[in-house]
Amino acid sequence: MSPTISTLAENEVHSRATLPSDMAGYVCPKCNGALSLAADALRCDSCRRTYPVRNRIPDFICDDLRQSENFSLRHSTWFDWLAPIYETRLWYPVVMRLAGVKGISSLPELLTIVEQATGAVSGHVLDVACGPGTFGRRLAPHAESVYGIDISFGMLEQGSAYALRENVPNMHFARAQVESLPFASGTFAVAVCCGSLHLFADAGLALREIARTMRPGAVFVGFTFADTDSRFSRFSRRHGARLFVTTELSGLLNNAGFEDHSFRVFGSALLWSAHRKGVTR
Repeated sequence: MSPTISTLAENEVHSRATLPSDMAGYVCPKCNGALSLAADALRCDSCRRTYPVRNRIPDFICDDLRQSENFSLRHSTWFDWLAPIYETRLWYPVVMRLAGVKGISSLPELLTIVEQATGAVSGHVLDVACGPGTFGRRLAPHAESVYGIDISFGMLEQGSAYALRENVPNMHFARAQVESLPFASGTFAVAVCCGSLHLFADAGLALREIARTMRPGAVFVGFTFADTDSRFSRFSRRHGARLFVTTELSGLLNNAGFEDHSFRVFGSALLWSAHRKGVTR
């Protein structure tokens, strides 16, 4: 007997309502509505927006970034080309040397410093501007799950391949902008934002949105570049980067909802640690 129209409709609703575990943590970034699976996409049950899914990576960016006034967003495809060498000696050591970073000479050293700053990790972790999940994959063995977001699909695909190769099943990737995160408020126990704050179009808005998704008392760790008179700083400012001094960054963190700020200076690099304001930890 052929299935009736009503049966087919019921099956469609059921398939859309059942999200796979690696996508269950997302909500609509526009209205925070619940999502359901519809063919090769996630569909918001509230505002009816649809977000395509490719290679199990949801794409929550609806705008054409090539029209953005922000340099990094406008040239986001450059990061796709960078993905294959991002974790090799051709990138981090070179950039840190050219930028004038002191006391850190390699990616493994930086990973250790960030991991120590986060402390004991549990619950859900947010990796902002994650690239190929460089820092999130390091934290994943101790976390319930890690959700990495980035504007570069090439970086996300590279990270997904690394996670598969390294057997890190709880590292999930999505294409999204930091100013509009696809997560419910109070989701994360830890957040990291490594090497990208200076590139955001609005650092204050980005920090407020990160804070929204974090639980009270959650730890927030990251690093960015300091405002100096070096050739690297002058070049970065000419190309739209916003560089920081500790007092300015402390003010931004405080206004975004973070407390207990602490900083470590590594030449041109600033590493920060803070906690989401709220209940006693």
